[in-house]
Amino acid sequence: MKALRSLINRKYFWAELGFLFFLSFAVSLISDLEYSAYEEHNISKFSNDFGYRLVTESLEILVYGLYYWGFVKRYVFKRNLTGIILSAIAFVLFDHLFEKYITNWVLIHSDIVSAALRKRALRDLHNPAIFFTFNYLLISAIFPLIGLAFLVRSLTQDNDIKVLKEQQLLSELNYLKAQLHPHFFFNTINNIYGLALKQSPNTAPMVARLGEMMRYILYEANQPVVPLSKEIEFLKSYIEVEKMRRNEKVDIQFDTQDIRPEYQLEPLLLLPFIENAFKHGLEEETGRGFVHAVICQSEEELTLQVSNSKPRQLQGDKEAGIGIINVRKRLDILYADRYTLEITDEPDIYNVNLIIKNA
Repeated sequence: MKALRSLINRKYFWAELGFLFFLSFAVSLISDLEYSAYEEHNISKFSNDFGYRLVTESLEILVYGLYYWGFVKRYVFKRNLTGIILSAIAFVLFDHLFEKYITNWVLIHSDIVSAALRKRALRDLHNPAIFFTFNYLLISAIFPLIGLAFLVRSLTQDNDIKVLKEQQLLSELNYLKAQLHPHFFFNTINNIYGLALKQSPNTAPMVARLGEMMRYILYEANQPVVPLSKEIEFLKSYIEVEKMRRNEKVDIQFDTQDIRPEYQLEPLLLLPFIENAFKHGLEEETGRGFVHAVICQSEEELTLQVSNSKPRQLQGDKEAGIGIINVRKRLDILYADRYTLEITDEPDIYNVNLIIKNA
């Protein structure tokens, strides 16, 4: 019973029920209409047998439903060819016995059926002969119901594959984010360690900023999307931390334009580009270089532009860091055909231009 209930309560139940209704009621009514029109030359005569059809097809839809949900769909989903064949043979036998004894008995006791048809049903009920015909049921019921089961199985598999792919993408995305967090904290802790060695007065403020960023990562970054305004506040905290550990010779600029508070963005998506600019764009020895970042919005898209100088020892080195590799994968998963990423590696300057189109 539990297995039968699981088959009936699936996504396509109402479509299946509608098909069974069409197979029993609609086909019979169409057949009566055609017979009345072409054989009796009076289309209105089909209504004479309406009560008879109402009774017989109501019972027939029960038989079809039992055959379909109880046997055919189960065997098709299990790819059990032997079960499909044997259940078809059993269905023919059962349908004929059901029609002779159950259907005729109900017709005899139905007031909506004409007296002539009740008399015919009584005669058929007491007739000891039973004739089993396979061909008609094969064409009118068995093949259509088997075909329906195969169609539902195909649609169900497509849906399961889609869900599986979504789960796989989500797992991959979580894996990429898990890689990003240790990478980010490793770099930031190194910054604090460097200030602590120098006994810089900026050590305590930097620890406070790091606490704010950790709170964001723990409580906000686990969400599928966050407001862009919160993401920008996080980036500002990160840039402030970078400013604390640099001297005044470094040119650091961060600007935002036309930011819409309601805009939603996948968390920590923009950080790797800015983090990469600081990591590879400034000379530790001389304290020179620049990092410029701009985030702007229009009605159609969100744009991030980041440019940074290239220290002499890094000029010509085009190896991408783990942050940039991960963010490319995340963009492919999250935004697919909705983004463009242009990275220009010139001799002295490294430019990033990211455009994410609105959905």
